[in-house]
Amino acid sequence: MKISSVDYKNQKIIIEIPLTQPTGKIRIKERQGYTDFGIPVATRQKVFNPNMYVEWQIGYDAELNSSKANLSRLKDRNDLIFKAYNGKKKVLYELSEYLYYLYKMGVISKQDVDTLERKIKNIPENSLIENSYKIYKSNPIRKTLNEMKFLESEIKYPHLIYEFDNDFFIIAEITIREKQKAIGIQPMVYICFPVSYLKDQNGNSIIGRKAEKNEKVYFELDKDKAFVVIDSFKIFGMLSKNHKHDILEILKVIK
Repeated sequence: MKISSVDYKNQKIIIEIPLTQPTGKIRIKERQGYTDFGIPVATRQKVFNPNMYVEWQIGYDAELNSSKANLSRLKDRNDLIFKAYNGKKKVLYELSEYLYYLYKMGVISKQDVDTLERKIKNIPENSLIENSYKIYKSNPIRKTLNEMKFLESEIKYPHLIYEFDNDFFIIAEITIREKQKAIGIQPMVYICFPVSYLKDQNGNSIIGRKAEKNEKVYFELDKDKAFVVIDSFKIFGMLSKNHKHDILEILKVIK
């Protein structure tokens, strides 16, 4: 998501969150507890309540000269361009962009980055998530529906929940799916947090009302929530060989 503003004085980043784009990387869902299955919400039709949360499929880079790269404030910083595992040149965006600014503000120290880099480097290849989980399909059974005979089976996708060590009710969810354009599996990371953390353009809560047309709201990332960025980098670093390479390259250019 695009950064709306960077406040060095108060050491915080304001991130713009769209409320009415359910097919994008942000979805508003509702559930009673974070281990429940979340149900997507039509934000223009349903009033926001405390059981609703943001599901954000977060990323950490953008391909150079792509439309997504234009959302990065660092797109013109040649010293921050890195070469990804796939050989493409990338710019810092989303998670890496947030880390860069928190690092420049002094919220995240060089020691924090050094420790993060060391931990990711030391992750054994056989313990990467892509090498630790598989997608399972149950044995088919015969079933008749409307006088037509089918073979019924279930496909089970591994799903991991990471509870950040905090009182902010922020979690990370990792879902393992098939790669869409290649062979193998693809872990996807989602950051989830209550909609109560969102503020409108006037700084007011959105609880108790519906979303306006094309409305954008704002999430504040400050020193109290910096742990989300650091731990999310750890998670990405352990997803796959590709992710581990990219995360280490990002840490290198930021330092």
